[in-house]
Amino acid sequence: MSPVAERSGDTIRLTVNAEQSDSPVIELPVTELGHLLAGVEQDLTDFLALAVDWASRQLPDHCAPVAAALARVLDLPRPAET
Repeated sequence: MSPVAERSGDTIRLTVNAEQSDSPVIELPVTELGHLLAGVEQDLTDFLALAVDWASRQLPDHCAPVAAALARVLDLPRPAET
């Protein structure tokens, strides 16, 4: 599978598999993609906060390494220790 993202003016074209002629394609304005990506980042940040809160209650001795590992996997800044 070979996904592709192309920009043409103010439009982004996302192709699931460029090697397949009938591959699904999504076209959207650049600004909308920016808003969608910002929303995803906020959702991941909120998830990380909830996961760290859970870990602090369920795994108090392991909360810091769990938080660091999740932040690394999600490519987010490590949350402040509480």
